[in-house]
Amino acid sequence: MIWKKCLLQRAADTTKDELGNEVVGAWKTVKKTVCRFTPWMDEQIALEGREVTKHEQQYLVPIPYCKFPECERAVLDGRIMDIVSTTDLSPRFTLLRVKSYKE
Repeated sequence: MIWKKCLLQRAADTTKDELGNEVVGAWKTVKKTVCRFTPWMDEQIALEGREVTKHEQQYLVPIPYCKFPECERAVLDGRIMDIVSTTDLSPRFTLLRVKSYKE
């Protein structure tokens, strides 16, 4: 298994612009950990559809769900990814589903 370094972050400073939209000024790292890429299974692709699995990825984090910090994004290999959902894989892991943006 290849484990990569991962930073879990949340917005530390939010303000509103002239149109009333929230603008994040700074991000705070709440946890430094490792994670492992988890590929989509054929059943998940059939259930979710190819458009979802094309733009989202899954990562396994060795933090119990009950101790998982409140965060909004993950940084892996310098790539910033928005966290879409978390799944409880107790007692040892949490599964992150992140929105990946192609460069």
